[in-house]
Amino acid sequence: MLLMVEHCYNNLTGEEIKSLDRSNTIIVLPVGSIEQHGPHLPVDTDTLTAVHVAQRLAETMRTFKLIITPPFRYTYAKPALVYPGTLSIEGETLIKLTRDAMRGFIEQGFKKILVINAHMENTDFMIEGISLALKNADAVKLVLANWWELVDEKDLKEIFGPDWRGWVDEHAALVETSLMMHIAPEFVREEKITDDRRKSKFEFRIFPWDIANYPNSGTFAPIRGAGPEKGKKLTELVVKEMGNLIEKEFSK
Repeated sequence: MLLMVEHCYNNLTGEEIKSLDRSNTIIVLPVGSIEQHGPHLPVDTDTLTAVHVAQRLAETMRTFKLIITPPFRYTYAKPALVYPGTLSIEGETLIKLTRDAMRGFIEQGFKKILVINAHMENTDFMIEGISLALKNADAVKLVLANWWELVDEKDLKEIFGPDWRGWVDEHAALVETSLMMHIAPEFVREEKITDDRRKSKFEFRIFPWDIANYPNSGTFAPIRGAGPEKGKKLTELVVKEMGNLIEKEFSK
């Protein structure tokens, strides 16, 4: 999906950024990861998801002007380092990266910032970084939104039916595969989809991390029932709920 130049921070000139109305502009930072997502999805799955949601929001939002910054790709993904392809930075590094990026936006005079996160393991480190950035900031509103937290269980059951098993087993599985089939079908290797599942509920908390405790494929649950139409319905729901969150929190 190509986004109009006026919504991309990195495509604007310094003068154009300076001229943005700070009272009506929301800085949007998509956050993902470089993490394995089974044999059928790209390691950029989380980032592609966060960027797509941000782009859809920028296209549909009328109350505010959304400016999308370059995404965070290199984030905290240590528990998945047992698989090839995953890259991770230290949690402390993500804290400082988040702190410094937020400080930079604030120093540029922006008062409204939305972080769209698509990788669970980032959450606590980013909370700490944001809290540090806001220590001496005045009149700044910042929202960290994990996209999956905006979706009710009843909506997931309605979209996916009996194939929905809950978030605890959802990695490179039903939801993410459906999303990618809709967002970036050219990156989905459907012929490599496998019926795998978790071996343990504690694979991330048994140290040292050992691939023997993880599903061999990196897919944490069966993918049966995934499809692009379901991914489209979920995307539309997430964009709608994210829009509602923006209206609620940034209109105050």
